Amino acid sequence: MGTRQPVGESALISHAKQTLKRVFTPPSHSLLPLVLLGCVIGVFAGLVMACFISLLSMILGWLNGSSLEDFESLAWGWRLGLPILGSLLLILLYRFTPASAQTVGLAYVVERLQFGRGRLPLANTAFQFVAALIALGSGHSVGREGPAVQMGAGVGSWLGQRTHRPPSQLRLLVGCGTAAAISAAFNTPLAGVLFAMEVVLMEYSILGFAPIVASAVSASAFSRILLGEHTVLTPTRLSLADYGDIPSLLLTGLWLGLVAVIFLYMVRLFLRFPLKRRSYKLLLAGVITGVLALWVPEILGSGYDTINLALSDQLPWLLLAMILLAKLFATAAAIGLGVPGGQIAPMLMVGVCAGGLAGTLVPGGSEPGLYALLGMAAMMAAVLHAPLAAIATVLELSLSAQAMFPAMTVVLTANLVCQHGFRQPSLILTLLKTQGRLMHSDPLRTALAQRYLTELASLRFSTLDAAQPNEIAKVLSQPQPWVVVDYLSHRYLLKRTVLEQAYELQQVTPVKDANLHWLTSLLTANRRLKELSADASLLTALKNLQQEDCAGFLLPVGYQGVGLVTRRRLVRRLTSDERIH
Repeated sequence: MGTRQPVGESALISHAKQTLKRVFTPPSHSLLPLVLLGCVIGVFAGLVMACFISLLSMILGWLNGSSLEDFESLAWGWRLGLPILGSLLLILLYRFTPASAQTVGLAYVVERLQFGRGRLPLANTAFQFVAALIALGSGHSVGREGPAVQMGAGVGSWLGQRTHRPPSQLRLLVGCGTAAAISAAFNTPLAGVLFAMEVVLMEYSILGFAPIVASAVSASAFSRILLGEHTVLTPTRLSLADYGDIPSLLLTGLWLGLVAVIFLYMVRLFLRFPLKRRSYKLLLAGVITGVLALWVPEILGSGYDTINLALSDQLPWLLLAMILLAKLFATAAAIGLGVPGGQIAPMLMVGVCAGGLAGTLVPGGSEPGLYALLGMAAMMAAVLHAPLAAIATVLELSLSAQAMFPAMTVVLTANLVCQHGFRQPSLILTLLKTQGRLMHSDPLRTALAQRYLTELASLRFSTLDAAQPNEIAKVLSQPQPWVVVDYLSHRYLLKRTVLEQAYELQQVTPVKDANLHWLTSLLTANRRLKELSADASLLTALKNLQQEDCAGFLLPVGYQGVGLVTRRRLVRRLTSDERIH
């Protein structure tokens, strides 16, 4: 026989476990732990992005030399065959990867936030890492931003799950990972913060701002330590020459809005392309990109070198027009046919070419490079419905607050044309719709769909089996406000005081041969609890309450067991300013 552990030591160990649980699982309303977690996520995301950028630079350096994006210097056979080779490698990767790990990208992250409680499997993140290296290294018309979002969000989700965050905070930590990854990849922390809140989380909040900023700043600092200065877009000082150029800005915004509409229309055409097998789609995307690259090699890859040339007015308008047309077609094919890469860099390149083309044609004294910069922001804003993130990108690239006025003018005009004039949904919503996922557009429904019952769940209840009335006295001795009664395969909710009063009355005037009648008479239909096998959103809970007059919900609450959400608690949470603990 083993030695018996002293009672005092057992109590000490139990107290230590509870203390550690409180440290690593702090109250949901505490901001400091979220900020600290944001910093940790920033460091981890910065490390992941540093590894990704280093490996990608190694591949591009082997192909193109020191000028990593210089696909234009490749021989015609390489320009044709490289995207096709990349498609073949992607087909092999898909074949040897479990189907559950194959869904990736920015749209997948948003879908997991809306319908998956912010849980992103690490297998999908690892798949995105490898697939993005193949797609970007082989010159497909995709960007690194989508993979960066997936990887950063995956890091944030994993750390949030490891620290047992509730679903709303898990959403926030996914936003932290998104901002961290973009900040680490492009040295644009402000744009990363706004992109995370505007495109991924689709909401702004005081609680969320501090952790996301902390994550973006720590990721940017850590990636600079590992990689040094690694800006992919060269900052350039551009400003409006004269306010008399405002009509030209409006025309540019109108033009960019139309380009965005055409782009979204082309993406939908490729999404509906009559090919069933993914391998055929990937191969077609490679063929389209390779054939176009024979005449316009600038479309290969993310195209940051071409963007920098356009911003510095080094490309003639005819070449800009050729790149614009070819890049539109190649990018729409890559996105619509399912190449696992990002959408933002190609959109920026389309926008910079369309803006630079407008700058050479519209009247005014401003530099064409300014219009190229504004076109880049307008395209991003119109396609993703992210005007603030686009304006922040202009601010961080132009190094001048004077560029804000023309940026706001062009971005607003392009957004109005695309979103309101032609009623085009964002690219993310378009991709989700093809997957059968319809997101809520009403702000109230969206807010309710993004909050979950586990955030309100309480463990302050006792359980009683109605078939064992001898246990009632023991249950009443516990200081819990609620009692869950199990009777005839159903669960009922009683206040402990109500049960106590009925029990005392029965003790005074017992009824012969009906010692359970006094208890079962309390178990009315409106006191029945609805048992859930998994967490549910507040929107789903309200729908259940409309369909069934129940007293509340019983649901699993992670490692803590089963939690209780009463109807009264839910109503108070939605109608009262009082914080519920």
